[in-house]
Parts: sequence; C-alpha cells; structure tokens
Amino acid sequence: MRFGSALMGASWLTAVFCGLVGAPAPAAAQVTYNCLNASGQRYLSYSPCPASRPPGLIYYGPQAPAPRPSVPVPVARADEELTYMSPRCASMREGIRTAPARGVDHRTQSELLRNYQAECAQEQAEARSQLRAEQQAKRREQQDAKRQANADKQLAAADHEKLMSQCAEMRGAIRQRRARTGMTEGELRDLALFEQRYEARCSAPR
Repeated sequence: MRFGSALMGASWLTAVFCGLVGAPAPAAAQVTYNCLNASGQRYLSYSPCPASRPPGLIYYGPQAPAPRPSVPVPVARADEELTYMSPRCASMREGIRTAPARGVDHRTQSELLRNYQAECAQEQAEARSQLRAEQQAKRREQQDAKRQANADKQLAAADHEKLMSQCAEMRGAIRQRRARTGMTEGELRDLALFEQRYEARCSAPR
C-alpha cells in the first residue's frame, strides 16, 4: 500500500514537472521596428532590421519616442506690499512665490511657508495696511483732481457764455449807433473806439 502511494505520488510529480516544462512561456512584449529599404521606402517589421545590409535593406532599428515638451509652471504675481517689508521677509515671500517654477517639492514649500508665517506674518499685515492707506490716498487725490477739472470746465463754460452775451450786446449797440444820422465827430470817434473794443474782445470767440 505504501509502495503504491509512493508510486502514485511520483507519477503525479512527474506529470506536474512535464506540464511545467511543456507549458508555453509567457509572450514577451512585441516590439515593432521601423526599417528602410534601399529605395528609401519605410516598412514595419516585428523582427529587427537586417544588420548585414543585404541588397534592398538598410538597418535603422527601433525609433525612440519623441521627448514630451515640458509645460511651464505658472508663477503667481508678486505681492504689492513687498516694497513695505524688510529685505529678509520680502526675500522669503519671493522664494515661496517662485518655488513651484523652480521645482521645489511640496514638503519644502510647506516648510518655507511655516517659517515665513512664524517670522513675517505681523510684518506682512502692517505692510498691507500701509499699502491700503497709500492706495486710498491716491484714490482721493484722483477724485479731487477730477472734481477740480469738472469745476474748471464749468467755470470756463460760464465765462464763455457770459462773454458771448456781452458780445451780443455790443453788436446790438454798434448797429444802433450806425443807424443814427447826423452824428458829430466826437460820436463817430466814440463809435470807432467801441468797435475796436468789440473786435479785441469778441473776434476770437465769434
């Protein structure tokens, strides 16, 4: 009984071993070769291109994949309050801003940010306050300048309207005097002087 069991076990091991030996090997990844013949025509082959250059064939080998173009990492805009900060804190802030474009890993970026917040958070808050105050002052100056320009424009329009009214009155007076008959030499001289004043004042606006 023991001999039969041993024989059956040996037969089973032999069958397994033979099965493993006879089993086909896993298929390797198939490589495609891009070859060129003597006439300059390309063809694809699953076998390497002939290296001995028989008539009509030239060996070129498999083509390497073209390198993928690198995508530039966008850089955030520089903070406006940097001009109000110390050189050290401003330099640290710029290092954090440009870290992604320089290829700094996320762990290092987090450490830079922690150090910056611990050392420069208060300074950055004060710098932002100064920046806001300056921006508000500039806006007030611009608004004041705009209001002054509008006031000057309105005043100029009022002066022009007043001048046009005066010139119209002077033209009416000149027509009335010219229509008079029997004017003395003194009245004629006065009329000539009045016309000169009219020309000096109203010729340009008219």
